[in-house]
Amino acid sequence: MLSTDLKAFGDLYVVATPIGNLEDISLRAGRILSNVHYIAAEDTRRTQLLLRHLGAETRTRAYHSHNEQLVSETILLDLKSGKDIAVVSDAGTPQISDPGYHLVKQAFSAGIRVIPIPGPSSLSAAISVSSVPTTSFLFEGFLPSKGKKLQEILQRLAMEEHTMIIYEAPHRILPLLELMSLTMGKNRCLTLARELTKLHEQICYGTLETILEEFEKKVIPCKGEFVILLEGKKDKTLLVDIEVEHVMRELIRELPISKAADIASRLTGQSRKNLYKCGLALKNKL
Repeated sequence: MLSTDLKAFGDLYVVATPIGNLEDISLRAGRILSNVHYIAAEDTRRTQLLLRHLGAETRTRAYHSHNEQLVSETILLDLKSGKDIAVVSDAGTPQISDPGYHLVKQAFSAGIRVIPIPGPSSLSAAISVSSVPTTSFLFEGFLPSKGKKLQEILQRLAMEEHTMIIYEAPHRILPLLELMSLTMGKNRCLTLARELTKLHEQICYGTLETILEEFEKKVIPCKGEFVILLEGKKDKTLLVDIEVEHVMRELIRELPISKAADIASRLTGQSRKNLYKCGLALKNKL
């Protein structure tokens, strides 16, 4: 509200900030950030750059995943004393794969007014240029980086019928796409957005196979932040998971593909037809 009227509590503003291009800051967000008592910022250095762009001198304090619960208590005390405070992530909208949850929850519980100031988000930006359906979608944010947990999640997502939206870092994007191709099939369609709203923005459309080829040709560099929009499963055919594929790989080293598919089907309960196709694909790689 930013009113000079006396009030018991201050207001907590949850403010979306640019994900790359500073010109994407809204007039309302700029006014709020210029007038609150201070800004709880995930990255104070990035927020200071934005404030300089706005010509504002608002004080900032660090508020990130490592200190979120502890700092939330101090912020709540300041809100209860009547101070208006804004919370921002390093870029985009707080709580979308960024801090903010603990503070917002505690503020609501304390009877403090929480006000959203909407704006930029890599999620909504990517959806707006998607080549796969987004009438309904499943947002997963960042997946675990590796190991059994990642495999389990990808096997679950392989059966998902809605479009899936996933964030990924540059050093992990290629291994993740390769694992997706292995788990879900190389013909899954996707939109891949890189460095949205920034100088080297790149939006690519294709299948997992063609997108991986673009990486191999260096058309898509492993640089910047990525948003993956992956189409859901179109049919009810049971997919071959990673562990079963390992079984098939070992069997076809010693047996004809048809025999290997028979044995793997009896052992795993999965479709012999799918296992046979898997064996053919693996045989070509051996």
